[in-house]
Order: sequence, then structure tokens, then C-alpha cells
Amino acid sequence: MLESLGLSTAEEALYQTLIEVSPITAADLERLAGPQAALCARLQELGLVTRLPEDPPRYAAVAPSMGLDALISARARTLTAARGRIARLSAAFHRAGTERDAAGLVEVVIGRQAVNDRFERLQRETRASIRVFDAPPYAGVIGENAREFDLLARGVNYRVLYDRKAMELPGALTVVTDYITAGEQARVGEVPMKLVLNDRPTAIVPLRHDLHLVESALVVHDPTLLEALGALFEMNWQRAVPLGVRQGQARLPEERSPADAHEDLLPLLISGLTDAAIGAQLGWSVRTVRRRVQAMMVQLDAQTRFQAGYQAVLRGWLR
Repeated sequence: MLESLGLSTAEEALYQTLIEVSPITAADLERLAGPQAALCARLQELGLVTRLPEDPPRYAAVAPSMGLDALISARARTLTAARGRIARLSAAFHRAGTERDAAGLVEVVIGRQAVNDRFERLQRETRASIRVFDAPPYAGVIGENAREFDLLARGVNYRVLYDRKAMELPGALTVVTDYITAGEQARVGEVPMKLVLNDRPTAIVPLRHDLHLVESALVVHDPTLLEALGALFEMNWQRAVPLGVRQGQARLPEERSPADAHEDLLPLLISGLTDAAIGAQLGWSVRTVRRRVQAMMVQLDAQTRFQAGYQAVLRGWLR
């Protein structure tokens, strides 16, 4: 019954006996219950029995309200200390877990071959789509990504935004022509960084490089970072110029100024007409009006229609 307080069954039985018959000499106790010297000594240690200074000495039980309460208080202090220790161990466990989780969110890959191998793995793990910011320097030779042709043939959607500097490299247009012919969607524009992002999702971002070749890269798994990288790609993709293939070579579309592209829409928008009224004037649906207005706002880097009109005036789109 009192094992939780550290008493054995024999010690509890002797304590109950002493409560009933104490004070009692050791000799009388031995005649009553057999040799009990060791158990008496143990009960004295626990504060449940006291030895009276008589001749011969006698043993008396300490009142349970004092002796057992003292044991309960001692055990409570031990449990409190144990709870504190558990709390400290739990905190250390969660800190270590957080560090392990954080370490898995971003990998550092060092060495040109390691970067190439990780890029190959990213492509192999792709299910349906890959988005790329393509710009010099390259870890390999431009156009040597044979894996892309395999994935394009399998139906994987590649969207690649090429930096203008990439188009200036010898043979670049021929390489891009091959990719576009195989099914790649390509655009040219300003590329803020090198990036490969698949739908697993995983991203590879170069970490540092020398003048020619990528030396190391970050492999990103963190959902928040991946969402931000995806948004960055989409923003730049919307502003870029599509590449097509004409006469067997990748080319930009026929030159047309932004003002020409929006010459019908801008005056009506500036005049303050509603989307429905603009659609009625131009023969467009309201959805088409909103889509074209949104595309124009992206091109003008405007957050509101008022800003779009102001930017159009500043850039001379309205004559």
C-alpha cells in the first residue's frame, strides 16, 4: 500500500505493528515478531520510528500524520524536481528537432559536378512542370541538357526565361531553337538570378560562382521559400517577351510598341469607363477586358488602374 513512498511490504507491516504496541524494547519486539533489527533501522532512517534513550532502549512509532506526511512531502519534492528535469529535456529535444528540421529545409551542394548531379536528380523527380531562370555562368556547356528533351517528350511542361546575355553566347539561338521545337515555352527578359524550380517542389539556386562556371548551389525544400521563388518567376515571366521559331530559328515576335498593343484599351481606361462599358465599346467580354487590363498593369509595374494610367502617360503610350 505504501510502496509509492518507498516502504517495502515487510517495513509497512512492522510499522503497523509498532503503531499498535510501541513503545517496545528490541527483545520484546523480537519475541513478538521475530528478528526485526534491520527493519527497525530502516524505519528510523525514514523517520517513522524513534529510539527512546532508555535502558534498555525502546522503539516507538512516529505518528503517521507526521512521519508519512514527511515522506509524502519528500516524494513530492522529488517529483517536482523530476518534472523540471523532464521539462529541460523536452526543451532540448524540441530544439534539436527544430534544428534537424531546419537543416533539412535547405541543402548546400558544393562542386560543379555535384551541382550538375543535383540538377539531374531534380529533373528526374519532376512530375509535370519545371520553371527555369536561365543565365550565364553555366555549370556545363549551354545546350547539353539532353534530359530536357526526354521530359518534353514525356509531356513535362518546361517554361524557361532566358536572360538577354544568354542569347548573346555563340550558338545559343540554335540551342534554344531546338528546345522550343521540342516543346519548351521560352521567353527573354531580365533574369534576377539563376533558378530551377520543379513541382515536387524543389528548387536549385546557385550560391557562388567564378567568372565562368557555377561552383556551388542551394537546394531549397522550405515551402515558404519555394512559394516566394515561384512568385518571383511568375512576375518576371509575365513581363518577358515570348520566343518563337521562324524560318528555323528562335526569334522575338515582330516589334510592336506597348502603346500599339494597348492603343484601343488605354483611352477608354483613362476615361474612367467601367469594364462592361469598355467591353461594349471594343466587342470584348468583361473577362477579356479584365485580363488585358491586368496584363497591362503588370507591364507597367502598377498596383492600381490609376497608377497604370499615370505610368502610361509618363512613358508616352498615349499620343
